[in-house]
Formats: sequence, C-alpha cells, structure tokens
Amino acid sequence: MITLGLCQIKVGDASPAGTMPGTMNKIGKTYQDTAKINQDKAEVTEHFEEGHAAPEVRKKRKKIPKVVFSIMNADVQMLADYIGGAVVDGKWCFDGDEIVANKAILVESEQGLNFEIPNGDVEAVINADMSAKGIFLVDFEVTPMAVSAGKALRAYPKATLVVSPTSLTFTAAADSTGKTLTVTSTGDLTYAGAPQSEDWITVTRSGKVATVKVAANPNSEARLTNVTLVADGKTVIVPVTQAGA
Repeated sequence: MITLGLCQIKVGDASPAGTMPGTMNKIGKTYQDTAKINQDKAEVTEHFEEGHAAPEVRKKRKKIPKVVFSIMNADVQMLADYIGGAVVDGKWCFDGDEIVANKAILVESEQGLNFEIPNGDVEAVINADMSAKGIFLVDFEVTPMAVSAGKALRAYPKATLVVSPTSLTFTAAADSTGKTLTVTSTGDLTYAGAPQSEDWITVTRSGKVATVKVAANPNSEARLTNVTLVADGKTVIVPVTQAGA
C-alpha cells in the first residue's frame, strides 16, 4: 500500500475515552507542503560490561508520532480556538494564559492510510511573514494523548472506489471518441479530471461514467498522467498512458 497526498485535515471534539466523534469539520486550508507526520527517534539507554564495546542491555523508550501542518486562512475565531483568547467585539483578544482544549484530529490522505487521533493536544503558533510576498500562517503541532480505551494514534486504509478498468492505454493517434471509466458507487461521480498542466487529455463525466479523450502525441516518447475520480466522498486514481509517435 502506498500512502501519499493530503486530502484534508478534520477536527472535532476530543475523546479521552478513545472514540472518534461522529461529526468532524475541515479545520481550514492547509498550506502546501506543510502537512507531515513525524516521529523522533527513541530515547536509548545502554549498559556495558567494563572493557566491552557491545552493550549488555539496550533499553528503548519510543516517541509518539506528531502531526504538523500550517493553516493559511485563519480568522479571529480560529485564533481564539487554537491559540487561545477570546473574540470580543469582532476582535481577537489574547494575553497568553488561556487554556486550549484538546481536539480529535483526522488526517485524510489522497490514497493509502488515513490517521486518527481521538485526543490530541494542539499547540498552535502564529507564523506570519508580512512582506509583500509573504503570508500569514498558523503552525500546528498535534501530540496524541493517552486514551482510556484503544490507542492514542491509529491508521487505517482509506476507502476507495472500485473502478473498471483500472488503467487506460491509448495509441499515439488522437482519440476523439474516448474510452470510459465506470465506478461502482451509490451516487454519481462528483469529480473527474486530470491535472490542468496535461492539456493533451480531456475528461468528462456523466452519472457513474467518465470519458477520457486524448490529442495526438507528436513526440517519440510515451506520456503518462493520472485521472482522479471522486464519488461517495471516496477517491480513485487511474493511470493513463499514451504511446509515442
């Protein structure tokens, strides 16, 4: 299983009991390339016999992974909720001694594993570059805290769509008729598309079917891209290859 890409980060009420909340909302717009799950190396204690280089006993204390990310669309309420303080007359008011409540955090990937923290300690700080080319960010670090049942950090495979076929291959010639991709879903496709930079491929959708058309490939090398399909809140990525001329 390959885990890659961030879909969204959701937040809800923390549960020291270890259960994830039934209702969670997107925390905000995550700034590009900032979402990471990092785990520090374990603390190691070694005990040696006199005159020997190899340890007789090596004890390790593992560290819990932490989730870090930055939000780019913070408003005054978000500052109060995650940094502390209060909103008074439309203004964020802060003096530094406010307590920020723990939150449940769900990190949804584009594919692979999702990660959930039922009881996360949230440390949020302002990181504002106020230059003409800068941007106001709020940096988050979420530390999973102990829960009374289950584990502090969990990962599970992201639910994906079933699509047929699972890949498409075209000759170098233009195909204005196109080939179809059909998903098995409750609802219709809500999105079907290729990266905007790939102007040689066109994707349209109707119901549960996406139609993929390609322009002629004038180059000798084959070209490859991915088509992303979304339905029922689930995502599947289909590789598309066009042969070289």
